Amino acid sequence: MMCFLKYFLLFLLGVISAQANISLVKLDSGEQLLGEVLPQSNDAVLVLRSNLLGEVELPRSRVLVIESREARTELASKPEAGVARAEQASEPKTKKPQVALKEADAEAPSEGQSAAAHKPDEPETEAAEEKRREIVKSLRELKAPEIWSGDLRLGINLSSGDQRWTETYARGKLEIKPKQSPHFYRFAGAYTYRQTERNNGDTFKSTDRYDAEFTYRRNFGEGAWFFQNALGGRVDQIKGIEHEIQDTVGIGYRYKPSNSLEVLLGGGGGVEDLEVAFEDTRSGFNSVMNIFQETTWRPMKRTSLVQRFNYYWNPEEPDQFNYVLTTAVRVRLTDLLGFEFSFNKNFDNDVGDGNARDDTQWRNALVVYF
Repeated sequence: MMCFLKYFLLFLLGVISAQANISLVKLDSGEQLLGEVLPQSNDAVLVLRSNLLGEVELPRSRVLVIESREARTELASKPEAGVARAEQASEPKTKKPQVALKEADAEAPSEGQSAAAHKPDEPETEAAEEKRREIVKSLRELKAPEIWSGDLRLGINLSSGDQRWTETYARGKLEIKPKQSPHFYRFAGAYTYRQTERNNGDTFKSTDRYDAEFTYRRNFGEGAWFFQNALGGRVDQIKGIEHEIQDTVGIGYRYKPSNSLEVLLGGGGGVEDLEVAFEDTRSGFNSVMNIFQETTWRPMKRTSLVQRFNYYWNPEEPDQFNYVLTTAVRVRLTDLLGFEFSFNKNFDNDVGDGNARDDTQWRNALVVYF
């Protein structure tokens, strides 16, 4: 009797052990097999002992998931990701397994697994295409703030005569005027490059000019009068000017008889820091006075005439003065593009030792608005 009881207990333990090692194997064909994962399994082949089929060898690339009764093992990797080693069902888990199922399997997740774990990975090509569409859409919807207005002008001028020259330049302007605000800001700058050809055919760079300007205005009273602070910088080597910085403060008056016409007049004073390459009669800090005038006329919706004049002089030396006169006609073809014809005269009466310098230009440019 004791011997029979001993063999019965051994048989019972064997059955329990065999049942404990039974795993559920899901294939990418939709089939499911029950059996014991044998130790001779490797990264390429899964060997399964089934009570019905006996020992079966399954390609790892066809296996989606291996489940045990007590714990869930890591899924076999997809074919394109390479072959992954399956964990033994009896090994303790330290982290949640990653699940890669087909869309059909994701609709019916196994017990104990979250739906998020069964969500199929989005194909890489579709994800890249969606990202590209989002970037294109954001670029199309990109707009400057409504309180901004400005333009970028790109031009080429050609000259003929005793000395032929080709001049390329870029000029830009940005104006910021917040709604229902007395403040106004203008940023402007220009770069000019000129190459000149002599009669004998030699070419040389005759100028490399920079200038920049910042203007701040604040309305007061009923808005017709305004306070102005203007800061300007210039490097004009064609005239022998190494650098020039002017900072002036003053007041102005805005006259606007109609919606299409606006005229600004004003004046002020400040300081000037000038360095020239000729004699040093003007180098250093000097006081400076200024009067300015701006006119903007829009006879048609997409056509405007802009004229500006700035005159500076040294109150201690009236013969030391310079002025800039600009007149431009702009035609806006679309909301983005237009063209400009302009006349620009920049005159300096004294750039050291009484040397006067004049630079007069007729310009044409392509205008990009923003």
